Amino acid sequence: MIVGIYIFNIYKSHQRPNIKIPILLYHDFVTTVPDSDPDNFNYINTPQSFEENIKTLLEEGYTVISMEQLNEAYKGNIELPSKPILITFDDGYYSNYEYIYPILQKYNVKASIFVITDKVGKEIDGIKYLGWDECLDMQNSGLVEIFSHSKKHVFYNKLPIREIRNDVKESYEIIEKHLGKKDLKVFAYPYGAYTNDTVRTLKNNGIDFQIYDIGINNFKDFNKDFIKRINIPCEMTGKEIIEEIENTTIY
Repeated sequence: MIVGIYIFNIYKSHQRPNIKIPILLYHDFVTTVPDSDPDNFNYINTPQSFEENIKTLLEEGYTVISMEQLNEAYKGNIELPSKPILITFDDGYYSNYEYIYPILQKYNVKASIFVITDKVGKEIDGIKYLGWDECLDMQNSGLVEIFSHSKKHVFYNKLPIREIRNDVKESYEIIEKHLGKKDLKVFAYPYGAYTNDTVRTLKNNGIDFQIYDIGINNFKDFNKDFIKRINIPCEMTGKEIIEEIENTTIY
């Protein structure tokens, strides 16, 4: 029986089409771009630029899908569109709700937000983070999925395995306490820092998708424990995003 299941899964993977699956990564949003930025403008963007990105991608035939839809396609339950793309946000900034959520509603597109649970509902160093009420409002719209970006936002490649396991487990316990049970659990590593042991540990403890690298995924050989994204720096245009997608070779 086990052999039969294994062969069936191999068969399904061979049937997956050779389709690029780009996943875009945004962080915080500001209405006015400062003259200087300590992170070289890699982790801030403007609402106007984000809307231009979405508008351009839709006009060029891209279909925005959710993590849940990607999971269903991976399991063979649904077919992917010819040009799928996913939208994600890390850290859980309040600006995602204030500026970006209305844009998602305007264009009826889905997105995933990866929250740091220890920062939810807080203002730290002048930066405001999402509260659970905002998270629930967005989740209830059917447009936004809320996933974990850890509890403490530390370098996972420098922690004991037990501490890593507990951090992820506790982060999802907190998320589910406020937002309900999660059938799909996705984890985005802080700083993209991981080891083979962390990947194995999270996989063995209920994490369905793990995200920790830069690049574009190939659906034919999609590895749910090694998912890549493209970071979108400040005011990168939709045409520039498309050029990066088209010029990236997938293997």
